[in-house]
Amino acid sequence: RDPEMSRGLGDVYKRQRQRNADQRQGKRDHAMSVYKSRRKDASAQFIADARELRRMTARAVKRFPSSYRYIVTNGLLEMAREIVVNAVKGNAVYLHKDLSQGDFDLRHRYLKMAEVTADAYLEEITFAFSLVDDGNSFFKNKAEYQKVFNGLTSQGNTVLKRLRKVIDSDKDRWRRYQKEKAEATPKPPPKATGGGQHTPPPPPWPPNA
Repeated sequence: RDPEMSRGLGDVYKRQRQRNADQRQGKRDHAMSVYKSRRKDASAQFIADARELRRMTARAVKRFPSSYRYIVTNGLLEMAREIVVNAVKGNAVYLHKDLSQGDFDLRHRYLKMAEVTADAYLEEITFAFSLVDDGNSFFKNKAEYQKVFNGLTSQGNTVLKRLRKVIDSDKDRWRRYQKEKAEATPKPPPKATGGGQHTPPPPPWPPNA
């Protein structure tokens, strides 16, 4: 675990708890409550897909012999776990217009870690399939192991696509928030040019006696 990122996520949790405490009254609290409910519905699917991939992986590796533990299965289980954990950590940082740049970067890093791990998972599935397809089979027949690997590959691709969609959506929303913030910031008044008036030079020093 990266200590810096862990501290960063801890700071996010503290700020969010403080923000929630400050927003218990008034319209702002109501707006945030609505936002959270919508966020939950919109974001739960990619985490649910990641969890399903982890469950499917756990069921599949039980069918591998113990000799595959250090070659394939341990790696698959760990990657499936990392996808879920990083997706959950990234999703714990709420994306809203008042989010700081540092917190946005933290959310983005966790989701990117989930994305690249999902990509690596698919490569490892391809490797495992090649071992089985070469004759190192412990399934009843080819149709059986093809079904298992096709299911893992399909679910892995679903997770990867959803993560990429969330990451791209985050970027678009963040750019929009920054643009709105810049437009809402009052611009300083233009500097006076003197309106054509001539300012006389200062008198000489010392003055003439």
